[in-house]
Amino acid sequence: MKTLITLLLIIFTTATYAKHQHVEHINTNEGYPYKNVIRKAERVELRYSEVENNIECKVIVLNNTHKHSSTLQTVSRKKFNKSPMAACLTRNTAKQILATL
Repeated sequence: MKTLITLLLIIFTTATYAKHQHVEHINTNEGYPYKNVIRKAERVELRYSEVENNIECKVIVLNNTHKHSSTLQTVSRKKFNKSPMAACLTRNTAKQILATL
């Protein structure tokens, strides 16, 4: 009986943790228009993955009524570490998104 209860507890806690995504809060020193997009949007997601010596990334900006997504960018690790928003979201696209917020 104890084994069954322990097994069920492990299964339920593992399933709960599997649903959670890793969220990391990043402060940015990047200026206009990136900082304004971050301030005005309800949520900004920067999704990235490491591919060899490069980073593949894109930015998703969520507002009450809109969802904006940049195209997938492949950038160097150095450029990504220096300014992740600018590396993954072009300035023109950031201005267009800002105009709709």
